[in-house]
Amino acid sequence: MLVVYQFTRKYRAIAEEFNLADIGKMESASLIYDRNEQQIGKIFIENRHPLPYSEFSKKLVNAVVAAEDNRFYDHKGVDYMGIFRAAITNWRTGRIKQGASTVTQQVARNSFDLHERTYKRKLIEMYLAERIEKHLSKQKIMEIYLNRVYLGSGFYGAESAARGYFGVAAKNLSIGQCAMIAGLLKNPNGFSPWNNPKKAQETRDFVLGRMKDNGFITKAECADAQSQLLIVRKPANPFNKVSYAIDYVRQQAILALGYDAAMNGGYRIYTTLDSQMQRTAEVSLKLKLHELEQHESYSHQTYDAYTQDFKVAEKAAKGGAAPAIAAPTYLQGAVLALENRTGGILTMVGGRDFLQNEYNRALQAKLPIGTAFTPFVYAAAFEKGLYPGMMVQDAALDNRTVMVGGETGILGEWGVERADNEYEGLISMRDALAKGKNAATVRVGFLTGLDAVKDVSTKAGIASPLRDFANAYLGSSELTLDELTIAY
Repeated sequence: MLVVYQFTRKYRAIAEEFNLADIGKMESASLIYDRNEQQIGKIFIENRHPLPYSEFSKKLVNAVVAAEDNRFYDHKGVDYMGIFRAAITNWRTGRIKQGASTVTQQVARNSFDLHERTYKRKLIEMYLAERIEKHLSKQKIMEIYLNRVYLGSGFYGAESAARGYFGVAAKNLSIGQCAMIAGLLKNPNGFSPWNNPKKAQETRDFVLGRMKDNGFITKAECADAQSQLLIVRKPANPFNKVSYAIDYVRQQAILALGYDAAMNGGYRIYTTLDSQMQRTAEVSLKLKLHELEQHESYSHQTYDAYTQDFKVAEKAAKGGAAPAIAAPTYLQGAVLALENRTGGILTMVGGRDFLQNEYNRALQAKLPIGTAFTPFVYAAAFEKGLYPGMMVQDAALDNRTVMVGGETGILGEWGVERADNEYEGLISMRDALAKGKNAATVRVGFLTGLDAVKDVSTKAGIASPLRDFANAYLGSSELTLDELTIAY
């Protein structure tokens, strides 16, 4: 007896060294909301949404007890009868095959990273579980367990799994759904309904049987739940990379909070985005670019063709092969909408498909913006003292005048605004701007001066430098879409 006491005292002392205040600490996802407080995304390392015990249905708690620890309410942290049975099994097989861990032991193990499969670790876990039971209620222990456990497919905690697999809150799960989630505890990835739907349904039915045997549900409820097909949602993007807008919010959150806090802190992030406008913009851009790709003269890669190749590469990657597909070269576009009063971003679309290419053309792509720049030429002119009714000549320009690439010019580099253009001679600046008359605009630029145009565009929010040639009046300088939108 003295030898046993000395042996156990050592591990009890080790168990006493753990700080029980750390049990409830866990990483959780930060949720992103739009301007109407609708959740539109989340950012995380561990996809978890911690909830208080009251937000978990009694059916789910009963399913977990039936599946994992049917003496949960009777023991004081350790089920010694279960350990005795497991020890017999392990002795017969010659290896640690069963652990008989209670829910409380699993809380101890996962909270303090006690995952080594040795008898020493098991003893520490047992004594730590007894400490936990003395300091925490059964409800609190179950709350921590349901929030912490891994349930496959990137879901940590019952709330995340409930929403991921079934699209409902944990408190609204049906009996069968509760049983399937509880069944995942034995083998989260192996029993996942996305990886092995047959095994997931078999495990669900087994847990339902255990719930019946433990008196948690009636025989009729068990039979009814077992007769139903297991229906789950389609797998979503595992990293929640759903759009350019959400990725931009993630980047801004990391800048403001730091990486660990943003990804693990469980923040609620409220944005100026309008989710309905965002969806409309995404669909509209795809439809318009698809329409352009159907034109008989279009001979480049199409979105549809690339998507087929992308799916093949994605399937190969899931099978362990290295993805072998180049970045897309199909027609791209971007959309950015700001609220005039506040400057808040309402919509941001950086391309046709974020999952295929994360390059955000709304923020990163610098392109010549063309005659979208001409309002800044007129703004500079009016600020300098010229006025909308002032007449300016709309007539052919010597190409050398616009100085493309230098003073010599390149013949034909700058054409007229329309194929059927007709020069109108003297025209008011107001009409020249409204009609987009290129030749007249260049002459307005000459009257105003490039320095004045640069000054106005900089004050408006254009940070990129303008070219030092007269073709800058017609938008030859490269800007980002957000610079132009802010400036407008």
